Amino acid sequence: MGLFARWFGTDPSARVEKAQKMLAKGEYNEARWELDGVEDPAAEGLRAQAMAGLAALNLAEAEARFHAGDVPGAQEHLALAREFGATEADLRAARQAARELRERQKAEQAAKAAQAATIEGDDPLWSLPPDDPRLRYAMQLEGWPEDLRARLAALGPGFALAVQAVEEGRGAEAARALAPFVARDPVAAWERARALLLTGDLPGAADELRRFGEAVGHRRLGPQHSGVLLAQLLAQTGQGEAALQVLDAELARGPDLSVRGARAGLLEALGRHADAGKEAEALLQVAPKDQGLYRMVARTRLHTGDRVGAAAVLEANLAHTCSNPGKCGSQAFDAEAARLLARIYLEDRALPGRVTELLREIEQRADPGTAGWEDRYLTALVARNNGNEGLAEMTRVLLAELPPGDPRAQRVQVALGRALSA
Repeated sequence: MGLFARWFGTDPSARVEKAQKMLAKGEYNEARWELDGVEDPAAEGLRAQAMAGLAALNLAEAEARFHAGDVPGAQEHLALAREFGATEADLRAARQAARELRERQKAEQAAKAAQAATIEGDDPLWSLPPDDPRLRYAMQLEGWPEDLRARLAALGPGFALAVQAVEEGRGAEAARALAPFVARDPVAAWERARALLLTGDLPGAADELRRFGEAVGHRRLGPQHSGVLLAQLLAQTGQGEAALQVLDAELARGPDLSVRGARAGLLEALGRHADAGKEAEALLQVAPKDQGLYRMVARTRLHTGDRVGAAAVLEANLAHTCSNPGKCGSQAFDAEAARLLARIYLEDRALPGRVTELLREIEQRADPGTAGWEDRYLTALVARNNGNEGLAEMTRVLLAELPPGDPRAQRVQVALGRALSA
């Protein structure tokens, strides 16, 4: 079984050797998954190294999150560090940092409350009656950095009313109403960018985000990051390298998982698959349960010709949601990963038994609303591999469903093109 076992990663000595190389490169999470189920004597020491590396990475990320003010994110990484074997002393030091941060936040909140109590003017936001709908905006400010909240509140109820128009989808109206506030304080440019997005004016929205970033620096604003949004808009308007510069500048200021994830996705979109794969693999070290990262690693490996590696990382992802007792987590079934894995095996005419399992799981566990072109492509591959009739018509239908220039057409031609000339 030698060559077959080594090709599919089932030979213990080959897996130990591969894990050693991964550890040497700092790929702790992949090394851990590579050693899953291996009973070779060398495996235990390597597993311990992998777990220690993951614990250290998560402790470092927790510290960075505390400094950035992201306490929930820091706590999540502390939990991961504990899971990977961090010592109580390490965790105590991290918790002490969290306590010190909370004390600073309490002091800042007390100062803010004292300031709000003495606000004067003809239109202060915080003096509105409790049933005023504009107070919803005051609640949204809780997701903003502390130093920006006072500036936004100072813009008053008129600004809050304009933002309410954004929330209700009245983009053009909101953009007009917000323009004077941007002139008063560029911190308002974020909300005007959101308004312009509703109208489809991507360049205008990008200009407002640049204005915001130049004035106060790009920030995490509730669930969004202004720098990431700017990069996305630049990429959508054909300015990929400029988008990359924005993300690189943000990472130069400090670590941020969402910025790193956006950068990996941008590299993939720019066709820099090897670079994107390296970034996604590095991110998996600190976010080992992110299913999207597993899929990105698999896609980049496919583009660089590493089909075996792509299948391996998808199998590791699906191990979190499989039905084997003791080896699976509680994450939702990743139908997209299962489809991609089935596609690789079917295109390569490999592991038909595993393909049957995958297709059965997709049918039973995937949301029916997600079925589409990829499922029909898998059906055509099954027909090809089984020698079924009607493959030529299935192939023509698949090609007809694709818009001009769609890269999937090349995939169909390579895998099924012979059926059209038969």
